[in-house]
Amino acid sequence: MKHYVVIAVGLLFSVHAFAQLPYFAGVTDKNKMYGYSSVKCRPGINHLETYTTFQYGLGADFATGIDLYTGPHCAYWGALVRYGRTINKWINIGAQITPSFNLNDSFRFSYLTNALYTNGALTRDGRLFWCSNTWWVVKNGADNTFYNYEYLGYTVPFKKEGHSITPMAGINHSWLFDQKINITAGLYYTFRKWSFYVWGDKFLEKHPRFIVGIEFTL
Repeated sequence: MKHYVVIAVGLLFSVHAFAQLPYFAGVTDKNKMYGYSSVKCRPGINHLETYTTFQYGLGADFATGIDLYTGPHCAYWGALVRYGRTINKWINIGAQITPSFNLNDSFRFSYLTNALYTNGALTRDGRLFWCSNTWWVVKNGADNTFYNYEYLGYTVPFKKEGHSITPMAGINHSWLFDQKINITAGLYYTFRKWSFYVWGDKFLEKHPRFIVGIEFTL
Protein backbone atom coordinates (compact mmCIF):
# COMPACT_ATOMS: atom_id res chain seq x y z
CA MET A 1 0.00 0.00 0.00
CA LYS A 2 2.82 2.41 0.88
CA HIS A 3 4.33 1.78 -2.56
CA TYR A 4 1.10 2.83 -4.30
CA VAL A 5 0.72 5.91 -2.12
CA VAL A 6 4.21 7.08 -3.14
CA ILE A 7 3.33 6.57 -6.82
CA ALA A 8 0.05 8.49 -6.45
CA VAL A 9 1.77 11.40 -4.72
CA GLY A 10 4.43 11.45 -7.42
CA LEU A 11 1.75 11.59 -10.12
CA LEU A 12 0.09 14.51 -8.39
CA PHE A 13 3.36 16.44 -8.32
CA SER A 14 4.13 15.62 -11.95
CA VAL A 15 0.81 16.95 -13.22
CA HIS A 16 1.45 20.33 -11.65
CA ALA A 17 5.12 20.36 -12.62
CA PHE A 18 4.65 21.62 -16.14
CA ALA A 19 1.28 23.28 -16.04
CA GLN A 20 1.84 26.65 -14.39
CA LEU A 21 3.84 28.34 -17.18
CA PRO A 22 1.97 29.31 -20.36
CA TYR A 23 2.34 27.03 -23.36
CA PHE A 24 1.75 28.52 -26.81
CA ALA A 25 0.29 26.83 -29.89
CA GLY A 26 3.30 27.17 -32.21
CA VAL A 27 6.00 24.54 -32.64
CA THR A 28 9.67 24.99 -33.41
CA ASP A 29 10.66 25.33 -37.08
CA LYS A 30 11.74 22.38 -39.20
CA ASN A 31 15.19 21.04 -38.30
CA LYS A 32 15.40 23.40 -35.31
CA MET A 33 15.95 22.32 -31.72
CA TYR A 34 13.83 23.83 -28.94
CA GLY A 35 14.79 23.49 -25.31
CA TYR A 36 13.39 24.56 -21.97
CA SER A 37 14.59 23.85 -18.43
CA SER A 38 13.34 25.11 -15.08
CA VAL A 39 13.82 24.74 -11.35
CA LYS A 40 10.90 25.16 -8.95
CA CYS A 41 11.00 25.65 -5.19
CA ARG A 42 8.60 26.41 -2.34
CA PRO A 43 10.42 28.41 0.35
CA GLY A 44 9.70 27.12 3.83
CA ILE A 45 9.34 23.46 2.85
CA ASN A 46 11.65 20.87 1.31
CA HIS A 47 10.04 20.74 -2.13
CA LEU A 48 12.34 21.06 -5.14
CA GLU A 49 11.25 20.23 -8.69
CA THR A 50 12.89 20.34 -12.10
CA TYR A 51 11.44 20.11 -15.59
CA THR A 52 13.38 19.87 -18.87
CA THR A 53 12.22 19.31 -22.45
CA PHE A 54 13.94 19.13 -25.83
CA GLN A 55 11.87 19.23 -29.01
CA TYR A 56 12.85 18.92 -32.67
CA GLY A 57 10.86 20.45 -35.54
CA LEU A 58 9.72 17.92 -38.15
CA GLY A 59 7.92 20.38 -40.41
CA ALA A 60 5.89 23.55 -40.42
CA ASP A 61 3.34 22.18 -37.94
CA PHE A 62 4.88 19.17 -36.18
CA ALA A 63 7.56 18.51 -33.58
CA THR A 64 8.66 15.61 -31.44
CA GLY A 65 10.77 15.40 -28.34
CA ILE A 66 11.37 14.17 -24.82
CA ASP A 67 10.89 15.60 -21.35
CA LEU A 68 12.08 14.84 -17.83
CA TYR A 69 10.42 15.76 -14.55
CA THR A 70 11.94 15.25 -11.11
CA GLY A 71 10.35 16.02 -7.78
CA PRO A 72 10.39 14.84 -4.17
CA HIS A 73 10.91 11.05 -4.37
CA CYS A 74 9.87 10.80 -8.04
CA ALA A 75 11.24 11.03 -11.58
CA TYR A 76 9.40 10.67 -14.88
CA TRP A 77 10.54 10.52 -18.51
CA GLY A 78 8.17 11.33 -21.35
CA ALA A 79 8.12 11.14 -25.15
CA LEU A 80 5.98 13.73 -26.90
CA VAL A 81 4.42 14.53 -30.24
CA ARG A 82 3.26 18.09 -30.82
CA TYR A 83 1.18 19.89 -33.47
CA GLY A 84 0.70 23.62 -33.93
CA ARG A 85 -1.18 25.69 -36.51
CA THR A 86 -1.27 29.45 -37.01
CA ILE A 87 -4.76 30.24 -38.28
CA ASN A 88 -4.48 34.02 -38.11
CA LYS A 89 -3.29 36.77 -35.78
CA TRP A 90 -6.24 36.29 -33.46
CA ILE A 91 -6.17 32.53 -32.87
CA ASN A 92 -3.61 29.74 -33.04
CA ILE A 93 -4.24 26.12 -32.10
CA GLY A 94 -1.86 23.42 -30.94
CA ALA A 95 -2.02 19.98 -29.34
CA GLN A 96 0.38 17.63 -27.59
CA ILE A 97 0.35 14.00 -26.46
CA THR A 98 2.95 12.78 -23.96
CA PRO A 99 3.09 9.29 -22.41
CA SER A 100 5.32 9.35 -19.32
CA PHE A 101 7.17 6.54 -17.55
CA ASN A 102 8.32 6.13 -13.95
CA LEU A 103 12.12 6.04 -13.70
CA ASN A 104 11.87 4.78 -10.11
CA ASP A 105 9.62 1.84 -11.01
CA SER A 106 11.29 -0.12 -13.83
CA PHE A 107 10.23 2.46 -16.44
CA ARG A 108 6.57 1.51 -16.09
CA PHE A 109 3.92 3.62 -17.83
CA SER A 110 2.52 6.16 -15.35
CA TYR A 111 0.33 8.71 -17.11
CA LEU A 112 -0.69 10.13 -20.48
CA THR A 113 -0.84 13.91 -20.83
CA ASN A 114 -3.18 15.34 -23.48
CA ALA A 115 -2.92 19.10 -24.00
CA LEU A 116 -4.73 21.69 -26.09
CA TYR A 117 -2.98 25.05 -26.57
CA THR A 118 -4.66 28.18 -27.94
CA ASN A 119 -3.48 31.77 -28.08
CA GLY A 120 -3.92 34.94 -30.10
CA ALA A 121 -3.67 38.70 -30.23
CA LEU A 122 -6.14 41.08 -28.57
CA THR A 123 -4.76 44.21 -30.27
CA ARG A 124 -3.67 44.87 -33.84
CA ASP A 125 -0.02 45.26 -32.88
CA GLY A 126 -0.17 41.89 -31.11
CA ARG A 127 1.41 43.17 -27.91
CA LEU A 128 -1.64 42.41 -25.78
CA PHE A 129 -2.54 38.74 -26.13
CA TRP A 130 -4.40 35.86 -24.53
CA CYS A 131 -3.35 32.26 -23.96
CA SER A 132 -5.26 29.17 -22.82
CA ASN A 133 -3.99 25.69 -21.92
CA THR A 134 -6.29 22.72 -21.40
CA TRP A 135 -4.88 19.59 -19.74
CA TRP A 136 -6.39 16.11 -19.56
CA VAL A 137 -4.13 13.66 -17.73
CA VAL A 138 -4.95 9.95 -17.84
CA LYS A 139 -3.23 8.20 -14.93
CA ASN A 140 -2.33 4.57 -14.40
CA GLY A 141 -4.03 3.46 -11.19
CA ALA A 142 -5.43 6.84 -10.20
CA ASP A 143 -8.25 9.21 -11.17
CA ASN A 144 -7.84 11.32 -14.28
CA THR A 145 -7.39 15.08 -13.90
CA PHE A 146 -8.86 17.91 -15.96
CA TYR A 147 -7.45 21.44 -15.68
CA ASN A 148 -7.60 24.70 -17.58
CA TYR A 149 -5.25 27.69 -17.48
CA GLU A 150 -6.06 31.15 -18.83
CA TYR A 151 -3.54 33.98 -19.17
CA LEU A 152 -3.25 37.56 -20.36
CA GLY A 153 0.11 38.93 -21.45
CA TYR A 154 1.63 42.12 -22.80
CA THR A 155 4.92 42.28 -24.70
CA VAL A 156 7.05 45.40 -24.18
CA PRO A 157 9.71 45.67 -26.94
CA PHE A 158 13.02 47.36 -26.23
CA LYS A 159 14.80 49.70 -28.60
CA LYS A 160 17.41 47.07 -29.30
CA GLU A 161 16.06 44.66 -31.92
CA GLY A 162 15.17 41.20 -30.64
CA HIS A 163 14.86 42.27 -27.02
CA SER A 164 11.56 42.39 -25.12
CA ILE A 165 9.98 41.69 -21.76
CA THR A 166 6.56 40.07 -21.36
CA PRO A 167 4.66 40.09 -18.06
CA MET A 168 1.74 37.65 -17.81
CA ALA A 169 -0.91 36.76 -15.25
CA GLY A 170 -3.68 34.22 -15.11
CA ILE A 171 -5.61 31.59 -13.22
CA ASN A 172 -5.84 27.81 -13.30
CA HIS A 173 -8.73 25.65 -12.19
CA SER A 174 -10.29 22.24 -12.57
CA TRP A 175 -12.93 21.86 -15.24
CA LEU A 176 -15.59 21.34 -12.57
CA PHE A 177 -14.39 24.23 -10.38
CA ASP A 178 -14.44 21.80 -7.46
CA GLN A 179 -11.11 23.08 -6.11
CA LYS A 180 -9.71 26.48 -5.22
CA ILE A 181 -8.74 28.69 -8.15
CA ASN A 182 -4.98 29.17 -8.31
CA ILE A 183 -3.40 32.49 -9.33
CA THR A 184 -0.25 32.38 -11.44
CA ALA A 185 1.91 35.27 -12.68
CA GLY A 186 5.38 36.07 -13.90
CA LEU A 187 7.38 37.42 -16.81
CA TYR A 188 9.93 36.40 -19.37
CA TYR A 189 12.73 38.36 -20.97
CA THR A 190 13.48 37.56 -24.62
CA PHE A 191 16.93 38.03 -26.10
CA ARG A 192 16.80 36.91 -29.74
CA LYS A 193 16.67 33.09 -29.56
CA TRP A 194 16.72 32.95 -25.76
CA SER A 195 14.09 33.63 -23.10
CA PHE A 196 14.49 33.77 -19.33
CA TYR A 197 11.51 33.10 -17.06
CA VAL A 198 10.69 34.18 -13.53
CA TRP A 199 7.34 32.79 -12.45
CA GLY A 200 5.20 31.98 -9.45
CA ASP A 201 1.95 30.30 -8.50
CA LYS A 202 0.04 28.96 -5.48
CA PHE A 203 0.07 32.51 -4.11
CA LEU A 204 -3.00 31.84 -1.94
CA GLU A 205 -1.29 28.93 -0.18
CA LYS A 206 1.03 29.11 2.82
CA HIS A 207 4.10 28.25 0.74
CA PRO A 208 3.88 29.71 -2.80
CA ARG A 209 5.95 28.16 -5.55
CA PHE A 210 8.59 30.10 -7.48
CA ILE A 211 10.12 29.10 -10.79
CA VAL A 212 13.15 30.18 -12.81
CA GLY A 213 13.62 28.86 -16.31
CA ILE A 214 15.52 29.24 -19.56
CA GLU A 215 14.24 28.63 -23.09
CA PHE A 216 16.04 28.58 -26.43
CA THR A 217 15.73 27.66 -30.09
CA LEU A 218 18.81 26.66 -32.10
